[in-house]
Amino acid sequence: MSTISEGLRFEGGIVTVEVIRDTPEGPKVIQRSQCHNLVVNVGKKKLIQKAIGTVTKYWRYFRIGTCGVAANSAQTNLISPITGTVKTLDTYTISGATRTFNFAYSYPSGAGTKSATGIKEVILGDQHTSPGGSICMRAVLSPAVNKSTSDKLKIVYKLRIT
Repeated sequence: MSTISEGLRFEGGIVTVEVIRDTPEGPKVIQRSQCHNLVVNVGKKKLIQKAIGTVTKYWRYFRIGTCGVAANSAQTNLISPITGTVKTLDTYTISGATRTFNFAYSYPSGAGTKSATGIKEVILGDQHTSPGGSICMRAVLSPAVNKSTSDKLKIVYKLRIT
């Protein structure tokens, strides 16, 4: 193991996915799934490269899929991607005090928006292409979530490095 990575732990983080529907009383979470994710091998390498300043490309894209196969460290993309769901993050923050990365995106509701059932997987990637190849993490949701065109789908991913 290199001296740069000794002592660093990449245990993954928490992915929270919420399906939100507008109601007469205001927005209401109608479905929520939260799980731990796996920071994959290429994600660990890029975290180290980012820490030492040899890479400037950030993870900026979420993508969702329908496969419930367990995450493993050799994966580089979704297993069953839903077309048209590679989206640029709404927010991306890093807290030096807590060593925490926060990533968020909301798939909008309304006419012409994406509708999907059985959403079981989420990745965070650094390129807007398919297949990916440079993902940070993959998470498998249980239970799966379903988004209609009436719903907003909000994804929040928090990763802490210890």
